[in-house]
Amino acid sequence: MPLSIEEQNALVEKLRLRYDEYAKKFSPKWFDRTAFETRLEMAKRSRMDGEAFILAEIANFEKVKERYDKKKKDKESFTKKVDVIIEENMARVKKYPAIDFHPRAGIEMKHLYGALADLAQGYVPVLWLIFSDYHKKNLITELEHTLQTFALPRGSRPPSAIEDHILILNRAGVTELDIEKARNNYLKESAFLLYDIITFCDTFISQNKTPGLENPVRFDKAFFSPDVKARVIELFSDSTGYGALMKIKLYCEEILADFRLTAFKPGAK
Repeated sequence: MPLSIEEQNALVEKLRLRYDEYAKKFSPKWFDRTAFETRLEMAKRSRMDGEAFILAEIANFEKVKERYDKKKKDKESFTKKVDVIIEENMARVKKYPAIDFHPRAGIEMKHLYGALADLAQGYVPVLWLIFSDYHKKNLITELEHTLQTFALPRGSRPPSAIEDHILILNRAGVTELDIEKARNNYLKESAFLLYDIITFCDTFISQNKTPGLENPVRFDKAFFSPDVKARVIELFSDSTGYGALMKIKLYCEEILADFRLTAFKPGAK
């Protein structure tokens, strides 16, 4: 039995209410009542079969709702995946100690600063105990000096690279983009330094005849501060010279991977 005019009008009103409800609750772009009204006016002017038009519009609304629900579900699924990736990345970063130096400093930078500080105070000092050659000590001095600019305070002042970042964070009118660029520069330069340390270690790991490196690390000539000496002994008490170099290399590689800095390898495309 065909729908009466009153029934058709009632269905049109229900569709209008449904469009208004879904536009307010979900998306006015997807559930556009204005577009429906335009189609309705065209149907009237064209003297289309009112019942056929309304039934087609009801079916169209359901299809739109179905597509919207699928898109929303896909978006929620994608968002959850992104959240999981972010959480996993943060967990890897938070393995390292954080040094809080400014309220606006990013979490990654605080933890990378802490990781480099541990590298400077716990790992790199052991190089002085396994090399006695003048040339090698000059190379260690260069590496240590660069590392200090990123990771070691100068008396009451922070490392120079951190101090430079603080100046940017405190600058009047500084934008989030400015801060992001400065943070990324710290991460990039840190990556270059880590690769330099890896290259230094690899040079001797690959040379099986470097005198003395097969011997256990000795700490009787470790003229470090008590805290540094304790950390060095904790890390390398069971290591040979080769083992110490490998441990330093692996720690640097771990930092690069955990902070997603491997792309900054010198010469990489």
